[in-house]
Amino acid sequence: MDRTALAIVNTDIAREFGLSYTSLGLVLSSFATIYMVCQIPAGLAADRIKARPLLTGCLVVWGLAQLLTAWASNAGTLVGARCLLALGEAPLFLVGTKIITAWYNSAERAVPIGLFNASSSLGQVLAPALLGLIAHQFGWRSMFCTLGGLCILLGLAWGMFYQKSPTPEHEPVAKPQQTARQELTFLLAQRVSWVLAIGCASIIYLQWLYSAWLPTYFQTVRHLNAAQAGFLSSIPQLAGFFGSLSGGVIIKLLGKSGYTPSRACYQPLIIGLLIAAVATAAVPLCPTTFLSLVSMAIALFATGIAMTGSWTLGTIVVAEESIATMEAIQNVGGSLGGALSPLLTGFIIQHTGSFTLAMEAGSMITFVCACIYIGGARLKTERPQTL
Repeated sequence: MDRTALAIVNTDIAREFGLSYTSLGLVLSSFATIYMVCQIPAGLAADRIKARPLLTGCLVVWGLAQLLTAWASNAGTLVGARCLLALGEAPLFLVGTKIITAWYNSAERAVPIGLFNASSSLGQVLAPALLGLIAHQFGWRSMFCTLGGLCILLGLAWGMFYQKSPTPEHEPVAKPQQTARQELTFLLAQRVSWVLAIGCASIIYLQWLYSAWLPTYFQTVRHLNAAQAGFLSSIPQLAGFFGSLSGGVIIKLLGKSGYTPSRACYQPLIIGLLIAAVATAAVPLCPTTFLSLVSMAIALFATGIAMTGSWTLGTIVVAEESIATMEAIQNVGGSLGGALSPLLTGFIIQHTGSFTLAMEAGSMITFVCACIYIGGARLKTERPQTL
Protein backbone atom coordinates (compact mmCIF):
# COMPACT_ATOMS: atom_id res chain seq x y z
CA MET A 1 0.00 0.00 0.00
CA ASP A 2 2.90 2.36 0.72
CA ARG A 3 4.08 2.42 -2.90
CA THR A 4 0.63 3.24 -4.24
CA ALA A 5 -0.11 5.82 -1.55
CA LEU A 6 1.92 8.58 -3.19
CA ALA A 7 0.43 7.79 -6.61
CA ILE A 8 -3.09 8.28 -5.21
CA VAL A 9 -2.32 11.88 -4.23
CA ASN A 10 0.14 12.71 -7.02
CA THR A 11 -1.94 15.54 -8.40
CA ASP A 12 -2.67 17.04 -4.95
CA ILE A 13 1.00 17.06 -3.93
CA ALA A 14 2.15 18.35 -7.32
CA ARG A 15 -0.35 21.20 -7.06
CA GLU A 16 0.60 22.09 -3.47
CA PHE A 17 4.37 21.97 -4.06
CA GLY A 18 4.29 23.29 -7.65
CA LEU A 19 5.86 20.19 -9.23
CA SER A 20 6.08 19.43 -12.95
CA TYR A 21 5.62 15.91 -14.29
CA THR A 22 9.40 15.56 -14.53
CA SER A 23 9.85 16.70 -10.90
CA LEU A 24 7.07 14.38 -9.79
CA GLY A 25 8.79 11.51 -11.59
CA LEU A 26 12.00 12.36 -9.71
CA VAL A 27 10.16 12.22 -6.38
CA LEU A 28 8.61 8.88 -7.30
CA SER A 29 11.92 7.41 -8.43
CA SER A 30 13.79 8.49 -5.27
CA PHE A 31 12.29 5.55 -3.38
CA ALA A 32 13.39 2.98 -5.94
CA THR A 33 16.87 4.49 -6.21
CA ILE A 34 17.63 4.21 -2.48
CA TYR A 35 15.86 0.84 -2.36
CA MET A 36 18.25 -0.37 -5.04
CA VAL A 37 21.35 0.93 -3.23
CA CYS A 38 20.27 -0.82 -0.02
CA GLN A 39 19.54 -4.21 -1.57
CA ILE A 40 22.96 -5.87 -1.35
CA PRO A 41 23.62 -4.77 2.26
CA ALA A 42 20.06 -5.84 3.14
CA GLY A 43 20.54 -9.26 1.53
CA LEU A 44 23.81 -9.88 3.33
CA ALA A 45 22.16 -8.81 6.59
CA ALA A 46 19.15 -11.07 6.01
CA ASP A 47 21.48 -14.06 5.54
CA ARG A 48 23.17 -13.30 8.88
CA ILE A 49 20.63 -11.64 11.23
CA LYS A 50 17.60 -13.36 12.74
CA ALA A 51 14.32 -12.59 11.02
CA ARG A 52 12.37 -11.40 14.06
CA PRO A 53 14.48 -8.37 15.11
CA LEU A 54 15.43 -7.40 11.55
CA LEU A 55 11.90 -7.34 10.19
CA THR A 56 10.48 -5.68 13.31
CA GLY A 57 12.98 -2.84 13.05
CA CYS A 58 12.33 -2.43 9.33
CA LEU A 59 8.57 -2.13 9.79
CA VAL A 60 9.00 0.50 12.50
CA VAL A 61 11.32 2.55 10.28
CA TRP A 62 8.82 2.06 7.47
CA GLY A 63 6.04 3.55 9.60
CA LEU A 64 8.16 6.48 10.75
CA ALA A 65 8.92 7.31 7.11
CA GLN A 66 5.20 7.52 6.35
CA LEU A 67 4.72 9.88 9.28
CA LEU A 68 7.56 12.08 7.98
CA THR A 69 5.86 12.13 4.57
CA ALA A 70 2.77 13.58 6.23
CA TRP A 71 4.88 16.41 7.64
CA ALA A 72 6.70 17.20 4.37
CA SER A 73 6.75 20.91 3.58
CA ASN A 74 8.41 20.84 0.15
CA ALA A 75 9.77 18.49 -2.51
CA GLY A 76 13.09 18.10 -0.66
CA THR A 77 11.57 16.86 2.59
CA LEU A 78 9.24 14.63 0.60
CA VAL A 79 12.22 13.00 -1.14
CA GLY A 80 13.93 12.55 2.24
CA ALA A 81 10.90 10.75 3.64
CA ARG A 82 10.75 8.52 0.58
CA CYS A 83 14.41 7.64 0.97
CA LEU A 84 13.85 6.63 4.61
CA LEU A 85 10.90 4.53 3.47
CA ALA A 86 13.18 2.72 1.01
CA LEU A 87 15.71 2.08 3.76
CA GLY A 88 13.05 0.46 5.95
CA GLU A 89 11.49 -1.56 3.16
CA ALA A 90 14.70 -2.83 1.51
CA PRO A 91 15.05 -6.06 3.58
CA LEU A 92 11.33 -6.92 3.55
CA PHE A 93 11.09 -9.32 0.60
CA LEU A 94 14.55 -10.71 1.30
CA VAL A 95 13.72 -11.62 4.90
CA GLY A 96 10.30 -12.90 3.84
CA THR A 97 11.80 -15.18 1.21
CA LYS A 98 14.37 -16.43 3.72
CA ILE A 99 11.55 -17.31 6.12
CA ILE A 100 9.62 -19.16 3.41
CA THR A 101 12.66 -21.25 2.45
CA ALA A 102 13.08 -22.18 6.13
CA TRP A 103 9.49 -23.42 6.37
CA TYR A 104 9.08 -25.02 2.90
CA ASN A 105 11.32 -27.22 0.75
CA SER A 106 12.12 -26.39 -2.88
CA ALA A 107 9.22 -28.46 -4.24
CA GLU A 108 6.63 -26.71 -2.05
CA ARG A 109 7.74 -23.08 -1.83
CA ALA A 110 6.41 -21.72 -5.17
CA VAL A 111 2.85 -21.34 -3.86
CA PRO A 112 3.79 -19.54 -0.60
CA ILE A 113 6.20 -17.32 -2.54
CA GLY A 114 3.36 -16.56 -4.96
CA LEU A 115 1.11 -15.68 -2.03
CA PHE A 116 3.86 -13.54 -0.51
CA ASN A 117 4.39 -11.62 -3.76
CA ALA A 118 0.64 -11.36 -4.29
CA SER A 119 0.27 -9.57 -0.96
CA SER A 120 2.01 -6.52 -2.43
CA SER A 121 -0.49 -6.48 -5.29
CA LEU A 122 -3.35 -6.87 -2.81
CA GLY A 123 -2.08 -3.81 -0.97
CA GLN A 124 -2.22 -1.89 -4.23
CA VAL A 125 -5.78 -3.12 -4.73
CA LEU A 126 -6.90 -1.91 -1.32
CA ALA A 127 -4.91 1.32 -1.34
CA PRO A 128 -6.87 3.33 -3.95
CA ALA A 129 -10.18 2.65 -2.24
CA LEU A 130 -9.17 2.86 1.43
CA LEU A 131 -6.39 5.46 1.29
CA GLY A 132 -8.18 7.40 -1.43
CA LEU A 133 -11.21 7.71 0.84
CA ILE A 134 -9.08 8.97 3.74
CA ALA A 135 -7.32 11.46 1.46
CA HIS A 136 -10.61 12.68 0.04
CA GLN A 137 -12.23 13.15 3.44
CA PHE A 138 -9.31 14.35 5.57
CA GLY A 139 -6.48 15.30 3.18
CA TRP A 140 -3.34 13.58 1.96
CA ARG A 141 -1.37 14.27 5.15
CA SER A 142 -3.93 12.40 7.26
CA MET A 143 -3.68 9.50 4.84
CA PHE A 144 0.08 9.14 5.44
CA CYS A 145 -0.37 9.51 9.22
CA THR A 146 -2.85 6.63 9.20
CA LEU A 147 -0.60 4.45 7.09
CA GLY A 148 2.44 5.20 9.25
CA GLY A 149 0.65 4.32 12.47
CA LEU A 150 -0.57 1.02 11.04
CA CYS A 151 2.94 0.10 9.87
CA ILE A 152 4.39 0.66 13.35
CA LEU A 153 1.64 -1.42 14.97
CA LEU A 154 2.20 -4.20 12.44
CA GLY A 155 5.93 -4.22 13.19
CA LEU A 156 5.38 -4.50 16.93
CA ALA A 157 2.81 -7.28 16.42
CA TRP A 158 5.24 -9.21 14.22
CA GLY A 159 7.95 -8.97 16.85
CA MET A 160 5.60 -10.29 19.52
CA PHE A 161 3.92 -13.18 17.70
CA TYR A 162 6.30 -14.57 15.07
CA GLN A 163 7.35 -18.15 15.82
CA LYS A 164 10.74 -19.64 14.99
CA SER A 165 10.96 -21.82 11.90
CA PRO A 166 10.84 -25.59 12.51
CA THR A 167 14.11 -27.33 13.33
CA PRO A 168 15.29 -29.58 10.47
CA GLU A 169 14.76 -33.29 11.07
CA HIS A 170 18.47 -33.82 10.39
CA GLU A 171 20.95 -31.14 11.32
CA PRO A 172 22.82 -29.91 8.23
CA VAL A 173 26.57 -30.40 8.04
CA ALA A 174 28.27 -27.30 9.37
CA LYS A 175 30.02 -25.22 6.73
CA PRO A 176 32.66 -22.54 7.20
CA GLN A 177 31.05 -19.11 7.42
CA GLN A 178 31.92 -17.06 4.38
CA THR A 179 32.65 -13.39 4.67
CA ALA A 180 30.15 -11.07 3.02
CA ARG A 181 32.75 -10.16 0.40
CA GLN A 182 33.44 -13.81 -0.48
CA GLU A 183 29.77 -14.61 -0.80
CA LEU A 184 29.01 -11.57 -2.94
CA THR A 185 32.03 -12.16 -5.19
CA PHE A 186 30.99 -15.76 -5.82
CA LEU A 187 27.39 -14.86 -6.66
CA LEU A 188 28.33 -11.99 -8.97
CA ALA A 189 30.59 -14.34 -10.90
CA GLN A 190 27.58 -16.49 -11.84
CA ARG A 191 25.96 -15.62 -15.17
CA VAL A 192 22.53 -16.56 -13.86
CA SER A 193 22.81 -13.76 -11.29
CA TRP A 194 23.05 -11.21 -14.09
CA VAL A 195 20.18 -12.82 -16.00
CA LEU A 196 17.95 -12.58 -12.93
CA ALA A 197 18.98 -8.99 -12.17
CA ILE A 198 18.53 -7.65 -15.70
CA GLY A 199 15.35 -9.61 -16.34
CA CYS A 200 13.75 -8.51 -13.10
CA ALA A 201 14.21 -4.88 -14.18
CA SER A 202 11.36 -5.20 -16.67
CA ILE A 203 9.01 -6.82 -14.16
CA ILE A 204 9.42 -4.02 -11.63
CA TYR A 205 9.47 -1.40 -14.40
CA LEU A 206 5.97 -2.47 -15.45
CA GLN A 207 4.71 -2.72 -11.89
CA TRP A 208 5.93 0.80 -11.18
CA LEU A 209 4.58 2.11 -14.48
CA TYR A 210 1.10 1.05 -13.45
CA SER A 211 1.25 1.64 -9.70
CA ALA A 212 2.83 5.10 -9.94
CA TRP A 213 0.99 6.53 -12.96
CA LEU A 214 -2.32 4.67 -13.33
CA PRO A 215 -4.49 7.13 -11.36
CA THR A 216 -2.90 10.03 -13.26
CA TYR A 217 -3.54 8.23 -16.57
CA PHE A 218 -7.23 7.80 -15.84
CA GLN A 219 -7.60 11.42 -14.76
CA THR A 220 -5.67 13.05 -17.60
CA VAL A 221 -6.28 10.71 -20.56
CA ARG A 222 -9.68 9.24 -19.75
CA HIS A 223 -10.91 12.40 -17.96
CA LEU A 224 -12.19 10.68 -14.83
CA ASN A 225 -12.39 12.24 -11.39
CA ALA A 226 -10.11 11.19 -8.53
CA ALA A 227 -12.64 8.78 -6.99
CA GLN A 228 -13.32 7.04 -10.32
CA ALA A 229 -9.62 6.89 -11.14
CA GLY A 230 -8.84 5.39 -7.74
CA PHE A 231 -11.49 2.70 -8.15
CA LEU A 232 -10.48 1.72 -11.68
CA SER A 233 -6.80 1.69 -10.71
CA SER A 234 -7.50 -1.10 -8.23
CA ILE A 235 -8.86 -3.47 -10.90
CA PRO A 236 -5.56 -4.12 -12.76
CA GLN A 237 -3.80 -4.43 -9.40
CA LEU A 238 -6.35 -7.09 -8.41
CA ALA A 239 -5.47 -8.93 -11.62
CA GLY A 240 -1.81 -8.72 -10.59
CA PHE A 241 -2.72 -10.26 -7.23
CA PHE A 242 -4.36 -13.26 -8.90
CA GLY A 243 -1.48 -13.47 -11.37
CA SER A 244 1.04 -13.87 -8.56
CA LEU A 245 -1.09 -16.57 -6.93
CA SER A 246 -1.54 -18.35 -10.26
CA GLY A 247 2.19 -18.25 -10.88
CA GLY A 248 2.86 -20.29 -7.76
CA VAL A 249 0.24 -22.88 -8.71
CA ILE A 250 1.54 -23.12 -12.29
CA ILE A 251 5.14 -23.64 -11.13
CA LYS A 252 4.06 -26.33 -8.67
CA LEU A 253 2.04 -28.17 -11.34
CA LEU A 254 4.90 -28.00 -13.84
CA GLY A 255 7.26 -29.40 -11.21
CA LYS A 256 4.90 -32.31 -10.55
CA SER A 257 4.64 -33.01 -14.28
CA GLY A 258 8.38 -33.65 -14.55
CA TYR A 259 9.86 -30.22 -15.27
CA THR A 260 13.17 -29.41 -13.60
CA PRO A 261 12.80 -26.72 -10.90
CA SER A 262 14.49 -24.07 -13.04
CA ARG A 263 12.48 -24.86 -16.18
CA ALA A 264 9.24 -24.85 -14.18
CA CYS A 265 10.09 -21.25 -13.24
CA TYR A 266 11.50 -20.05 -16.55
CA GLN A 267 8.62 -21.14 -18.79
CA PRO A 268 5.75 -19.20 -17.12
CA LEU A 269 8.17 -16.34 -16.45
CA ILE A 270 9.04 -15.86 -20.13
CA ILE A 271 5.52 -16.40 -21.45
CA GLY A 272 4.14 -14.02 -18.83
CA LEU A 273 6.54 -11.24 -19.83
CA LEU A 274 5.76 -11.62 -23.53
CA ILE A 275 2.02 -11.37 -22.84
CA ALA A 276 2.59 -8.34 -20.60
CA ALA A 277 4.63 -6.62 -23.31
CA VAL A 278 1.88 -7.05 -25.91
CA ALA A 279 -0.90 -6.00 -23.52
CA THR A 280 0.99 -2.87 -22.39
CA ALA A 281 1.60 -1.85 -26.00
CA ALA A 282 -2.15 -2.16 -26.62
CA VAL A 283 -3.24 0.09 -23.72
CA PRO A 284 -2.87 3.52 -25.42
CA LEU A 285 -4.34 2.15 -28.66
CA CYS A 286 -7.63 1.14 -27.04
CA PRO A 287 -10.51 3.43 -28.08
CA THR A 288 -12.46 3.05 -24.82
CA THR A 289 -11.69 3.12 -21.11
CA PHE A 290 -13.06 -0.39 -20.73
CA LEU A 291 -10.74 -1.89 -23.34
CA SER A 292 -7.70 -0.10 -21.91
CA LEU A 293 -8.66 -1.41 -18.49
CA VAL A 294 -8.84 -4.97 -19.85
CA SER A 295 -5.41 -4.59 -21.45
CA MET A 296 -3.95 -3.29 -18.17
CA ALA A 297 -5.50 -6.19 -16.25
CA ILE A 298 -4.01 -8.72 -18.68
CA ALA A 299 -0.61 -7.02 -18.45
CA LEU A 300 -0.51 -7.05 -14.66
CA PHE A 301 -1.90 -10.59 -14.41
CA ALA A 302 0.91 -11.80 -16.67
CA THR A 303 3.44 -9.67 -14.78
CA GLY A 304 2.29 -11.28 -11.53
CA ILE A 305 2.99 -14.74 -12.97
CA ALA A 306 6.43 -13.57 -14.10
CA MET A 307 7.19 -12.05 -10.70
CA THR A 308 6.49 -15.32 -8.88
CA GLY A 309 8.58 -17.19 -11.45
CA SER A 310 11.59 -14.93 -11.04
CA TRP A 311 11.41 -14.85 -7.24
CA THR A 312 11.05 -18.62 -6.95
CA LEU A 313 13.90 -19.11 -9.41
CA GLY A 314 16.17 -17.10 -7.13
CA THR A 315 15.63 -19.63 -4.33
CA ILE A 316 16.68 -22.68 -6.34
CA VAL A 317 19.85 -21.54 -8.12
CA VAL A 318 21.98 -21.02 -4.98
CA ALA A 319 22.61 -22.73 -1.65
CA GLU A 320 20.05 -21.87 1.01
CA GLU A 321 22.47 -19.85 3.13
CA SER A 322 22.86 -17.38 0.23
CA ILE A 323 19.23 -17.09 -0.90
CA ALA A 324 18.63 -13.61 0.54
CA THR A 325 21.79 -12.26 -1.06
CA MET A 326 20.89 -13.75 -4.46
CA GLU A 327 17.40 -12.25 -4.20
CA ALA A 328 19.04 -8.94 -3.30
CA ILE A 329 21.13 -9.07 -6.48
CA GLN A 330 17.97 -9.78 -8.45
CA ASN A 331 16.21 -6.96 -6.66
CA VAL A 332 18.97 -4.49 -7.57
CA GLY A 333 17.98 -4.99 -11.18
CA GLY A 334 14.34 -4.72 -10.26
CA SER A 335 14.97 -1.54 -8.31
CA LEU A 336 16.81 -0.07 -11.28
CA GLY A 337 13.69 -0.70 -13.32
CA GLY A 338 11.58 0.76 -10.52
CA ALA A 339 13.73 3.90 -10.39
CA LEU A 340 13.77 4.31 -14.17
CA SER A 341 10.04 3.74 -14.67
CA PRO A 342 8.55 6.82 -12.95
CA LEU A 343 11.44 9.03 -14.06
CA LEU A 344 11.35 8.02 -17.73
CA THR A 345 7.55 7.99 -17.79
CA GLY A 346 7.37 11.49 -16.29
CA PHE A 347 9.99 12.78 -18.74
CA ILE A 348 8.12 11.32 -21.74
CA ILE A 349 4.77 12.69 -20.62
CA GLN A 350 6.29 16.10 -19.91
CA HIS A 351 7.81 16.37 -23.40
CA THR A 352 5.14 14.64 -25.50
CA GLY A 353 1.99 15.45 -23.53
CA SER A 354 0.90 11.83 -23.99
CA PHE A 355 1.06 8.44 -22.29
CA THR A 356 1.35 6.61 -25.63
CA LEU A 357 5.12 6.64 -26.01
CA ALA A 358 5.53 5.93 -22.27
CA MET A 359 3.47 2.74 -22.60
CA GLU A 360 5.27 1.66 -25.75
CA ALA A 361 8.65 2.19 -24.02
CA GLY A 362 7.53 -0.08 -21.17
CA SER A 363 6.44 -2.70 -23.70
CA MET A 364 9.80 -2.67 -25.51
CA ILE A 365 11.81 -2.90 -22.26
CA THR A 366 9.71 -5.89 -21.20
CA PHE A 367 10.19 -7.65 -24.54
CA VAL A 368 13.97 -7.19 -24.44
CA CYS A 369 14.18 -8.58 -20.90
CA ALA A 370 12.02 -11.56 -21.88
CA CYS A 371 14.64 -12.34 -24.53
CA ILE A 372 17.34 -12.15 -21.85
CA TYR A 373 15.42 -14.71 -19.77
CA ILE A 374 15.19 -16.94 -22.86
CA GLY A 375 18.98 -16.90 -23.04
CA GLY A 376 19.23 -17.51 -19.30
CA ALA A 377 16.99 -20.57 -19.56
CA ARG A 378 19.75 -22.27 -21.53
CA LEU A 379 22.25 -21.87 -18.71
CA LYS A 380 22.79 -24.58 -16.12
CA THR A 381 20.94 -23.07 -13.19
CA GLU A 382 20.41 -25.87 -10.70
CA ARG A 383 21.55 -25.08 -7.18
CA PRO A 384 25.22 -25.74 -6.48
CA GLN A 385 26.03 -27.98 -3.56
CA THR A 386 28.63 -25.66 -2.05
CA LEU A 387 29.78 -22.14 -2.53
